Amino acid sequence: MFIDDLRYALRALRANAVVAAAVTLILSVAVGANTAVFALVNSVLLSPLPFRDPSRLVTVQQTRADSAEEPLSIPDYRDLRDGARSFAQMGAAFQWSANVTGGDAERVQGMKASASLFAVLGGIPALGRTLLPEDEQGSGRRVVVLTHGYWARRFGASTAAIGSSISLNGDAYTVVGVLPAAFITPVRDADLIVPFPMDTDPRRASRDAGFLRVVGRLNPAVTPAQAQADLDAIMHRLRVLYPATNTTHLGTRVIEWRRALVARQRPVLLLLQAAVAFVLLVACANVANLFLASALRREHEFALRAALGASRGRLVRQVLTEAGVIAVAACAGGLLIQGITRTTLVVLAPPDLIALTPADVSSPRVLLFSLTMTVLTTLAFGAAPAVRLSGAASGTSIRGARAASPTNRRLRAVFVTVEVALASALVTLALLLSQSVARLQAIDPGFDPKHVLTMRLSLPRARYSHPADAQRFVEMLRPRLVGMPGVTDAAAVNVVPLNGYHATADVWPAARPAPPAEQRPQAEYRMVSPSYLRTFGVPLLAGRSFEDSDNGTGEPVVLVSRTLARRFWDVGTAVGQLIAIDDSDETRRARVVGVVGDVKHYGLDAELTPDLYVPIPQVPDVTIQWLTNNMYWGIRASTDPAVLREAVRRELRSVDPDVPASAMRTMEEALSLALAPRRVNLWLVRAFATMALLLAAAGVYAVTAFSVTLRARELAIRAALGAGRTENLRRVLVDAVRPVIVGLIAGAAVALASLPALGAVLFGVERFAAAPVVLVSATLLAVGVVSAAAAARPVTRIDPIDALKAE
Repeated sequence: MFIDDLRYALRALRANAVVAAAVTLILSVAVGANTAVFALVNSVLLSPLPFRDPSRLVTVQQTRADSAEEPLSIPDYRDLRDGARSFAQMGAAFQWSANVTGGDAERVQGMKASASLFAVLGGIPALGRTLLPEDEQGSGRRVVVLTHGYWARRFGASTAAIGSSISLNGDAYTVVGVLPAAFITPVRDADLIVPFPMDTDPRRASRDAGFLRVVGRLNPAVTPAQAQADLDAIMHRLRVLYPATNTTHLGTRVIEWRRALVARQRPVLLLLQAAVAFVLLVACANVANLFLASALRREHEFALRAALGASRGRLVRQVLTEAGVIAVAACAGGLLIQGITRTTLVVLAPPDLIALTPADVSSPRVLLFSLTMTVLTTLAFGAAPAVRLSGAASGTSIRGARAASPTNRRLRAVFVTVEVALASALVTLALLLSQSVARLQAIDPGFDPKHVLTMRLSLPRARYSHPADAQRFVEMLRPRLVGMPGVTDAAAVNVVPLNGYHATADVWPAARPAPPAEQRPQAEYRMVSPSYLRTFGVPLLAGRSFEDSDNGTGEPVVLVSRTLARRFWDVGTAVGQLIAIDDSDETRRARVVGVVGDVKHYGLDAELTPDLYVPIPQVPDVTIQWLTNNMYWGIRASTDPAVLREAVRRELRSVDPDVPASAMRTMEEALSLALAPRRVNLWLVRAFATMALLLAAAGVYAVTAFSVTLRARELAIRAALGAGRTENLRRVLVDAVRPVIVGLIAGAAVALASLPALGAVLFGVERFAAAPVVLVSATLLAVGVVSAAAAARPVTRIDPIDALKAE
């Protein structure tokens, strides 16, 4: 019997080929877009990590009054690891970078890790072995494990890499293993992993030096909440035992490792999935109207079949079979659409939005999603027409048709209301995102990003261990850079704006008593060469900038930002004040010689930070290693700085061939990258909103055209009785626009109710955003009126006599 239904459905759809093709195309686009986004959501948010029993992997962070995501110190990590009963094992790692020399020098991102990290993750190496406990002892040969990507890039994926030697920061390391391609490291984008000898690390006794990223494996049946309670009890004991350092350590934060890895991607992907779901619902409402309109033309046919003995269930099955054929064809067409959409997402998305593993549309979960889409789509646009037609057929005479009945008109109006409401909410969201990005772009970053090229250097510690060594390198490199054609200035700094790295120090007015350790204010700590302000375009508000005389033999001096000056004094009174700085083994004092503008170090949407600038020659010996390991340079040019890349590398090699340049990019590129996630969100939501708007307009047009055609006799009689074309047009427009207005009200309510949940993707948007709602409503109302008028005008111009003759 199903074969008969299928055969009849194919004949019926062939007879209405135009409607069937339109419906299939609309659904193909909607289903394809949904499948593509879901494949990405599945890969990033739902697929298990490529480790043994990944649901038991958690990350452990400590919480402080000013932050809930702080890394752990070595002593605290050891106490938690040894005292926790909830964990089978714990492992620790931290970011570490190295100069690879021998041939073309390059700077690589890596990490130092405890051998227990690999036992926690349970990953099996692709080649060789991972780290062993004896590798952490700090004696014997140094070993390194390569990630799959770096192994392929540096060694050409050769198995001969195992056992070979590689020079890292001037030390020879033996390659002992290669990780699988799907292996995920706690440090993002790490190229290699070396052992972390905790017992010899200079920070091994410092409880206020938090830098370890900790991953643990829970014991069976233990939840993250139970593990957190276990660790919090240990942290409470540590606060009592070590009040000088642990008073600010409030507790711990234990969350699933996968959830921590995708914390930034989650709101973006859920937003995109919600947007394409709205498009699918709009498409289903639109198609349901088209399907209903097409099916109602066959009311006479269904009445005849009912009179010949066809049951209501048989008629419903027939309509649903036709809807199912269209849905299956739409899902097949959606495979092509999803491929295009997924490729577009990968190309446009910023790096941290790309899946941890490639999005796979052939995975069982994605295939199940596609199947579910097919079934739900069939029901969404086929159920109402099927039930309505079968019910109408049972109560309609063979000669009488009720396609223009009030019930059918109300059903079509409901579909219009739904699609207009969903389109309105989606377009409102797109407008809010536009406003959010515009507000961000209008924010002053605190520096001039135009014509500035930046790069990152790491100086070999054996030759650059003192401030005088770093200063000597700066004095050798800067004249070469400034002497290049088109270069106007150059400066060194430990952290450039917008690169995301933290470097802080405790500071307070020297004239006041030193506050308790847990209450000491912190400032962003910047080590700079004298030309820093000119190179990066940071304005000087009061006092003077650094000079060449601010060296290791002169009085210690600093620059402070406006926010830091206001915290302790005022912009006008800060110059000349003494400030205490805890940036060495002992607290030291320095004189404020200038106040500079605030800089957005961590993003345009981040809060302003108090900033402290110290001249490189006056940086304490114990602190200088942070500069030599991460020395950034800014190079200001009079033209496009991007063309200077090779020339800069050439000058750098002439100063020290063992110092490679990495992370070379312009500040305009950095600014663009900071806005990239929001811009991608905006572009995609705009595309989906436009799609929904076009579908809604098409739906209003189609329903109005069909309704007016069914009311041709009524309009002709009214015209014959004296009603003019304008009056008939007005009557049609009122009936057509009424569900549009109801839909706009519902859409505005949905959009406004969604604002609190969109805080992660919107910036500077008030809880009640009336202007966007009014603008979107007016636009969609105009679209509805124009669409209805375009559909109604031809019919209202028909001569009444001709219309009555046709009846």
